Amino acid sequence: MNFKKLNKKKLLKYTGIFLLVFSALAIWQRELIAYGFLQLNGQLEVMNNGRRFEELKKDSNFPDSLKAKIKIIEEARKFGMEKLGMTFSKNYTKIYDQKGAAILWNVSAAYPYKLKAYKWKFPIVGTFSYKGYFDLEKAKKERDRLKNNGEKGIKFDTNIRSVSAWSTLGWFEDVLLSNNLNRSEGNLVELILHELTHATLYVKDSVEFNENLANFIGEEGAKLFLEEKYGKNSKELNDYIFSLQDSKKYRNFMLLASTSLDLLYNSASFIGKNSDIEKEKTKQNYLNLIKSKIDTVSFSNKNWSKRFQKRELNNTNFMSVRRYNSSQDTLKVMFEEDFNKDLKAFLKYFADKYPSL
Repeated sequence: MNFKKLNKKKLLKYTGIFLLVFSALAIWQRELIAYGFLQLNGQLEVMNNGRRFEELKKDSNFPDSLKAKIKIIEEARKFGMEKLGMTFSKNYTKIYDQKGAAILWNVSAAYPYKLKAYKWKFPIVGTFSYKGYFDLEKAKKERDRLKNNGEKGIKFDTNIRSVSAWSTLGWFEDVLLSNNLNRSEGNLVELILHELTHATLYVKDSVEFNENLANFIGEEGAKLFLEEKYGKNSKELNDYIFSLQDSKKYRNFMLLASTSLDLLYNSASFIGKNSDIEKEKTKQNYLNLIKSKIDTVSFSNKNWSKRFQKRELNNTNFMSVRRYNSSQDTLKVMFEEDFNKDLKAFLKYFADKYPSL
């Protein structure tokens, strides 16, 4: 028997089967593959054209004020990795010049008559309640598909927003977008620690948990950073804490409003309505009522109220606030009572408890 000839035949056979299966998958998942290439191309553009901090610090044309921001980022990275136990990496040692323009947009969607997020499914990383695009027109196309055509007879509430920072969860080196250099020190440190939390721990199919944890670690970490750098009663720390007050007031207002909206959607009178036209009318009336109540919130910066009243509210706005903030009170109690405000131990607890992507 000619084993060499037989093995060659087997090799050709299995190669043919592999190519057939791969071709079938490529046809079946052609949209997902095309999307993957689009995102990869955008990510590589940012990575390949980002400039290293060391290079920028030596550049005489790069403003000293921005070099000072780079120093803050370096301090925040070191603090996160050495003091909080975050995963060591080269993340955020490069800056990409976005020339003042957005380069990435997230599409989100929610069911029209219940506070439930639409979810996109991806291989390996699981489900997400938002989908990013480096191409705004493609983001609009996805939004319009869900809004106007929908799926299984359901037309979704939708939203598009620009993204200022993101984590690739350790798959690539994360690069900071240049617009972030306009942030205050506390806000910049918070952003870096938020994203480094994702690179340290990201639980599959758990976007709400991941974002709530990163939000909490980002804020508490920024407070601890400023306290260690400037002192417990420093102006820098107090200014940062004060800057959080309006966002927390907005957060609490929206969480309370989302609870009342949830009660409406689940009420017998709403469910019993004969048509979606009736449901939509009731929904819009209630959203307008929520809008009118924003004036009851005592914001330090009145622009919070003005921006909110101009916004076209839909369910995605409430889902977004829940996605990032629904568990803040629970995490705070746990952090203070179970971990005695030890942020490193707090993060380690979750990193040990849950497998990360």
